Amino acid sequence: MAFSILIKNGTILDGTGGEPYVADLGISVNRVEKIGNLSDENADQIIDATNLYVTPGFIDITNHSDVYGTLFSVPSQESLLRQGVTTILVGNCGESLAPVSRRESLTELERWTTGFSVPINWNSVSEYYDNIENLGAGLNVATLVGQETLKRNAQTLEEKIFLLDGAMQNGAWGLSSNFSFAGRSSAADEEILALLKVVKKYGGLYKLHLKDEGKNFLPSISAAVSLARASGARTVVSHLKAIGRDAWKDFGNALKILKQAQSDGIDITFDVFPYLRTGSVLVSFLPSWARVGTNEEILKRISDKEISKQIVSELKSATLHADRILIASAFKDKGLVGKTLEEMSKRAGMPAEELILEILRINELNVSVFGKTLSGRNLLRAVAEPSSMMSSDGAGYDIDFKRFGDLVHPRSFGAFPRFFSVISQNAKISLSQAIAKMTYLPAKVLGLKDRGALKPKNIADIAIFHPEAFKDQATYGNPYRYASGLRFLIISGNLAVSESELAAKRYGLVLKKRY
Repeated sequence: MAFSILIKNGTILDGTGGEPYVADLGISVNRVEKIGNLSDENADQIIDATNLYVTPGFIDITNHSDVYGTLFSVPSQESLLRQGVTTILVGNCGESLAPVSRRESLTELERWTTGFSVPINWNSVSEYYDNIENLGAGLNVATLVGQETLKRNAQTLEEKIFLLDGAMQNGAWGLSSNFSFAGRSSAADEEILALLKVVKKYGGLYKLHLKDEGKNFLPSISAAVSLARASGARTVVSHLKAIGRDAWKDFGNALKILKQAQSDGIDITFDVFPYLRTGSVLVSFLPSWARVGTNEEILKRISDKEISKQIVSELKSATLHADRILIASAFKDKGLVGKTLEEMSKRAGMPAEELILEILRINELNVSVFGKTLSGRNLLRAVAEPSSMMSSDGAGYDIDFKRFGDLVHPRSFGAFPRFFSVISQNAKISLSQAIAKMTYLPAKVLGLKDRGALKPKNIADIAIFHPEAFKDQATYGNPYRYASGLRFLIISGNLAVSESELAAKRYGLVLKKRY
């Protein structure tokens, strides 16, 4: 038979954890047809993959291209494609772009965007998916529903349940929460458990951002496990990390808590990103009570003299490490970008804690930062866990995005090759395990039954790269550099990247969960 694409002599890492082997792989239209010795077969196009790795396309299970706006401003998502990413899961950390009953409810998300407002012309998840399809994304897109989005678009618990149920019927993959922006109470617990009943009913996924990744890291892990136990929902802790030296010592115990929960039959796992600097919005440094509400409410709060004093007092007790906080982006004052909070504090003659409030006021809360607050040892311990997965926790960009004068976290340009070429080797895990953490495991957790593994009848999402040349090139100071070494990228049987050149056409699909 004639294949549409025949990949010859590649070293296949099929994603499931099996040992690498050399074989040919034949694609018919959009699916893998055969794997083996296909030397006598014909094809419309032949790729010589001698000395190259052939793997499933990578699945980025914690991605923010939606709320960062780049899914619409940079639909090619080139920085992710050139890492070998073929599918992203958005709607993470409590925030999604659908469903919306009031389109103005999404204006709060502008604290995450740079030079671009998302053109909202939908209400339901179905209409949202239609917009992505009409735009044409460079890679496959699936979405969760954000709990914070539900809160802004519904008044009662019944209304939130109604919105979530409709979203799941429209193809959403589950729910996400961000407990760092939400208070805990009996009413809050009642709400999340009621919402998770809906998720469980549809066999969906629940992803959560821990309430505290610092001094209360362990209680936050225990709370996540309790929620997974009580709900029975398949649960993933997003971007697991312990922030700050005081929390580093608790990381081993956090892994023990998660492993014990798994031994007890609780379906809970986690993902990590392969860097030692966090990337977040500056407003997240405020005490939890001070960052609740709309942008307007937060700005009013930090502009009040008495309330500001209380916030500054709490920030001082939190030990900021101003020398480790680097301003990555600022909505109005671009002179801040690339400077540490300590540098600016000295220049302004103002304590760093007071300066944070001033910067937030000037830039209308739209400021992002890098924080050098993570432990390399803990990262390697997390990666070595059999249940851990890799994610970017970033977004898709292109090199032209640097025209806005801001920095983006290098993970958006290099997370997956960095994990493959550096972190997995330092963690002493096998090539097969490393690939599984980027392909089969996230596909299994999400519920993608025909992606994430190279086997006949699966969708042909395939990355082909040079084992030694596949590396990240992006740095904190110069993040706008594509990863090297990717030779070909196939999405649904189409060549999205060929001989390292990006195709003019975009081949991404909207992935709807089927029930």
